[in-house]
Amino acid sequence: MNDVPTGNTSKTVQQYYDYLYHHYLDTLTQNYYIHWNTLAWVLLWIVILAGSFYAFTRWQRHTRQNREPYPVESYNGYIQESNGPVGPFLTIFFIGMVIWLLITTVLDLVRGQIY
Repeated sequence: MNDVPTGNTSKTVQQYYDYLYHHYLDTLTQNYYIHWNTLAWVLLWIVILAGSFYAFTRWQRHTRQNREPYPVESYNGYIQESNGPVGPFLTIFFIGMVIWLLITTVLDLVRGQIY
């Protein structure tokens, strides 16, 4: 169907819309690109966070606070509850998260959301 149908009959109009539909389907392509650099950074951060969490839980398993009123309760060595003060890891973590959220908010307001 190389020629555009002309005329004003219902059959010709149907052929014209079929021509447009086939032309649209012939030119329609699906392009995609995997951003390997972004994927590598995400995987790197996942590994760093998982490794840090694992190292911290291993370190906390064998550490006690000096002024703890009750002993550390351990469930299979992975989840721990204590009534002592907040440790340095959580303090640094929360400070880092607040700073990161502030920077992200300011950059979103200044430059807009970048997807």
